[in-house]
Amino acid sequence: MEVPYRERAAAPRWLLTVAAVTAVLTVLAIVTIDQPLARWLAGYQPLSIWDRILSVLEWGLGLPLIPWTSGIALVVAMIVASAVPRWRPHAPAWMFLAATHILSRIAMVQLKDLTGRLRPLEWLKRGGSDTFLWEGGISFPSGHVVLFASVILPLVVLVPRTWPLLGIVAFAMLARLAASAHYVSDVIGALTLVALVTWVCGQAIRPLSRRAA
Repeated sequence: MEVPYRERAAAPRWLLTVAAVTAVLTVLAIVTIDQPLARWLAGYQPLSIWDRILSVLEWGLGLPLIPWTSGIALVVAMIVASAVPRWRPHAPAWMFLAATHILSRIAMVQLKDLTGRLRPLEWLKRGGSDTFLWEGGISFPSGHVVLFASVILPLVVLVPRTWPLLGIVAFAMLARLAASAHYVSDVIGALTLVALVTWVCGQAIRPLSRRAA
């Protein structure tokens, strides 16, 4: 039996704490360590293992097939759960996962266009001036971090014992830094975005049972 909306609970408030803390860290990184670390990492040759593991993780979400494989799969799962009576109680959870993932990625693209931030190596090649508001800049926030966090963070909300999967998000953050593909604030800012979207979707969809909450 489908659980009525009024009998379900929203996503927890700790998501707002995560968003607030990471937002502060993002701003601090922009004004302190982003540029010095980017210069230092520019002379570092990253181990190939970073890209190899990241590639495996990308395949886990079907990214090399088409960019929206994971989003399509979550929407299909949501539709199936809604259509099959015995699975209908799980439909809000699948809707929450799909909405968080898709909306986070859409917001990420919009932020990239809005901020116009050059990637570290692009910034250094252009003389090391300001990193933001360049035409074609797409560094902020990190798309890889948003990709993985927008699946794993709502999953942790739904099933708290899956929290070790957050290690995948941490690895993606480190891998993108090691490759000089992003600044520190890019990868932390991606967490801010996903935490906010997860909270908003949780408020709208209320995916948790009162017992789980």
